[in-house]
Amino acid sequence: MLVIGIFAVGILFYQVMAGFFIPLFLAALLVVIFRPVHDWIYLRAGGRQRVAAVGTTSLILVIVLLPVILVISVAATQFTSMIRHVGSNNVAEAIDRVRDRFGLSLPHAEKFQRLNDLTDTFDDGEPAEMIKKTNEAISLVSFLQENVDGPDGADPEAALAEQNLEKFISNLETEVAETDEEPSEQAAARKKGELSKSALIASASIRSWMHTLLGGTFRSQLRLIPTPSAASLANLLRENREALQPRFVQLTSATGGLAIEFLIGLGILIVSVYFFLIDGPGMIRTLMRLSPLDDDYERRLLLEFDRTSRAVVLASVLSALAQGVLATVAYYFAGLESLVLLFLVTSLMALVPFLGAASVWIPCALWLGAVEQRYTEAIALAIFGVLVISSIDNVIKVFVLHGRSQLHPLFALLSVLGGVRVFGPIGILVGPMVVVFLQTLLEILNHELAEQPPNELADPSTEGLTAS
Repeated sequence: MLVIGIFAVGILFYQVMAGFFIPLFLAALLVVIFRPVHDWIYLRAGGRQRVAAVGTTSLILVIVLLPVILVISVAATQFTSMIRHVGSNNVAEAIDRVRDRFGLSLPHAEKFQRLNDLTDTFDDGEPAEMIKKTNEAISLVSFLQENVDGPDGADPEAALAEQNLEKFISNLETEVAETDEEPSEQAAARKKGELSKSALIASASIRSWMHTLLGGTFRSQLRLIPTPSAASLANLLRENREALQPRFVQLTSATGGLAIEFLIGLGILIVSVYFFLIDGPGMIRTLMRLSPLDDDYERRLLLEFDRTSRAVVLASVLSALAQGVLATVAYYFAGLESLVLLFLVTSLMALVPFLGAASVWIPCALWLGAVEQRYTEAIALAIFGVLVISSIDNVIKVFVLHGRSQLHPLFALLSVLGGVRVFGPIGILVGPMVVVFLQTLLEILNHELAEQPPNELADPSTEGLTAS
């Protein structure tokens, strides 16, 4: 009954405390990271525990929590302003500039797009409908051949395409003429196969001509990618505004349930930091006394939490902040706007393995060169990003870790992505720690199994021989 009671109350306890997991976890993390600072303040305060706890908590609030809140608020405001001022015309003009810059602009784009669509549907529908589409394709080929300058080999290929289209029309007209004769199933299947083959030849001829006219297979495919219409861009931007802007307005104006929940979580975080600093050792001793695990294993788990907090979290956060600051300096000299938003996004992406800060500064460099045509700034940003921004990561982690092992890159990536999916943004920190704790528990289990004496199962037949 005692075990059942503990299990039932434990479920209720989990339901009560689950909503406060994130602030409690962050409080424990901050206490571990700032433990050396707290010990220094404790000595300066003459051994007064409460005074030292108040000083450390205030320091954490000033140098960690308030700057984070300020950066998020300003970044949200800049994001809201950017969403509000971005229009479909701006996006369409930017796309057109990019296409012109890379030589991907397409004259008479609507006619090329229509011809490209027709090549996939020549043998779809009734014969009369197929004849109509084929005649339209012949007209488009003739128009584009006359109005678009191409290489010398384009004209013969255009003539071949027209011939194949006319042959396909001839076969279709024959099919229509023979409709009343009710041919046998074998003849109908043979005729259908001939039509499909003729349609395939005509489609291949048109595509070969378009590839020659537009500069090759790969380049023609890029040029044939349709530019979004102004109406579709306007609808897309409106949907994004309706989905994103209310959330950021709600956050920046400090109104609504989200802001109240945030303030409550912040208050719990601050209070938890204070009490963890005062009563943390006593709480740990109580948990160790109540836990059924061996004290050595419990100390190992606590040591692993401390080591992981410093190795995985502190090294990653410091590296991300350094990359964010350096990238923001580069963004400023490159003439980019919304610097706080770019700093926040760069720092967050720097925490994600394999992607890193390069996933932000590379698009910024491409934007400067391809859209704004500021090639000097784009090249300088790219060089600075490769040599400084993305390289400082290795320097800081080596300095902080001091040779301590890190997670394997694959597990680091999966732990971050899985942690974000389960816990939200805080999963960037929680995910790697969960993997490290699991690894530690498995090592403890392996140690326990290795110390168990082997089970020597007696063989009855062997015992009989021994007795005899």
